[in-house]
Amino acid sequence: MNDFVRSAFSEYEQRDLQFGLNWLRNLAGTALDSTETAVILIARMAPDDFIALPLKLNSRNRSASSLSTFYSSNYSPVVHTPRPAILLHALFQHLARREKMATITISPMDSASPIFAQLKDALNRSDWNGVHSFFCFGNWIHDLGGDSYQNYLAARSSRLRNTVARRTRKFVGSEHGKLALITGGNNLEQAIEQFISIYNQSWKRQEPFPEFIPQLLRLAATHGWLRLGIASHEGKPIAGQIWFVWQGTAYIFKLAYHEEYKHLSPGTVLTAFMMEHVIDRDGVSRIDYLSGDDAYKKDWMSSRGEKHGLAAYNIRSLRGSAMFLARAANTFVKKVAGKKPA
Repeated sequence: MNDFVRSAFSEYEQRDLQFGLNWLRNLAGTALDSTETAVILIARMAPDDFIALPLKLNSRNRSASSLSTFYSSNYSPVVHTPRPAILLHALFQHLARREKMATITISPMDSASPIFAQLKDALNRSDWNGVHSFFCFGNWIHDLGGDSYQNYLAARSSRLRNTVARRTRKFVGSEHGKLALITGGNNLEQAIEQFISIYNQSWKRQEPFPEFIPQLLRLAATHGWLRLGIASHEGKPIAGQIWFVWQGTAYIFKLAYHEEYKHLSPGTVLTAFMMEHVIDRDGVSRIDYLSGDDAYKKDWMSSRGEKHGLAAYNIRSLRGSAMFLARAANTFVKKVAGKKPA
């Protein structure tokens, strides 16, 4: 990887943490199945004229997919060329003919972005069939417009304001409740252990890649992104939230609370505590709840977007041909039944 490519990844990291090499390296090192290999495919016209496509290649089912997992809320290739169509076509031809991939999936992305349309067009013009987009998840955000935390909170519903005031007063008004925010330092490892313990006692499913989160928290602390909130009751950690602050945006990455203490609303109290910190102290201009349409997010945020993906099949392979025919049959049945194809 030459200096031009590294520089371009750094530039993309300024747009979103998940586009940068720091995030991708951690993902590749801690969140892949045994049959998956992380690669960055590069097509170039010149050293400073290229496209870099971070991918996972699965040797078991001959599938190519974006270097992302269910942890990811955004993805993008790195485009550093005035001629993306030519280079994307070359990359997709390589995957179909040289790598002999049966399927390709690229997600999650903003379907309104120019690169999404360019990727779809390049797939259609390459050795791929059945190119289609699909819905990934909703994405709730709030643009602050310079508001302080008090102004932000005043614009929320009276129900949420009253809940925050009442529950916070009850939680921290005695010596039983404590809120802490960790950004790094000597307390980091203890805080990571506390978050993992809270997560394991929550309603969340077991982590399939248990090293991803601890390593990500260490990485985030090293680069100054980390805002790790811990709520404790009578000395026991009962709620945790992982936020990242970068380039004026606070990303709410992962939340968990101990189910036994649900009646104390530790999640709501901790969210308000974190909101006040990132708005008034970090001075962020946007809050991003990342992936999911959970009902509570609408209370805290003001607008909703969507993330979509692209998929296609290589009918030169037996598996790709079978999956292409299966989708075609499914689309036909839904069309006859008057349903919208998936």
